[in-house]
Amino acid sequence: MTTGLEARIADAYDSLTPKQQALARLILDNRYFASFASAAELGAKVDASAATVVRLCQALGYDGLPGLQEAIRAELPSYLTAVERLEQRITALPENSELPQRVFALDVQNIQRTAGAVDQTAFEAAVRSIANARETLVVATGVTAAVGHFLAYSLEVIGLRARAILDGGVSQVVTLTHLNAADVLVGLGVWRYVRSTVAAMQQAKEQGATTIAITDSIVSPLARHADYAFEVATEGAMHSLSMAGALSLINALVAAASLVDPTRTSRALQQIDRQFIARELLTL
Repeated sequence: MTTGLEARIADAYDSLTPKQQALARLILDNRYFASFASAAELGAKVDASAATVVRLCQALGYDGLPGLQEAIRAELPSYLTAVERLEQRITALPENSELPQRVFALDVQNIQRTAGAVDQTAFEAAVRSIANARETLVVATGVTAAVGHFLAYSLEVIGLRARAILDGGVSQVVTLTHLNAADVLVGLGVWRYVRSTVAAMQQAKEQGATTIAITDSIVSPLARHADYAFEVATEGAMHSLSMAGALSLINALVAAASLVDPTRTSRALQQIDRQFIARELLTL
């Protein structure tokens, strides 16, 4: 479920100036820093003035920066407690095991944060849309391509029609042409949002398809064009992003979709198993 701050930013985002939008994204991604930084320090991060920071706070319904910071601090304790627990475990590790264990710990944190951000009502509605769709088209490129492929494959395994478009090129253009209200488009994008994925979300929505975004910010371009948007945590060790949270969310979506029509799911799994055996695809 989105927090009060996230909900305020999402509601006001379209009416904010470009600098205010940049500040809003900065605050969402760096809440601990935003909770104690001065207006000048916050503004400097995005080349904005202190006055712009104050105006953003007021646009979000706070008296000023102190009011916004008070709201952030009210939401931080439980999050910081989880992070502190993980950091304590990492600190106690032998030096030669520190990096692998830190990666595992960050993935645990990403899964926990992703789970905590799921709006149950939106989740159930998205699952129904996928389970009842004529076809689900999954659009993902770059770092999200692997999990996008996994989503489409997993939906096919449980008896649903699904395809993954991973290149953003001609195949995407041709496939999108035939989307209508009976279909679902799932767009995946994090960090730097690929233009073709955003365009696919926008076109699908214009053609009446249900749109679902799996992204790292509720104010990302994908989320702005989505009927249902899910925020996934992607913090990684060193230079990399983690897809653990996104993969866990996808696992949850597929598991829930499989239970919408258990008979269909069972029949699909049995048919696949028979094909594996008939074609001798498995080793004993």
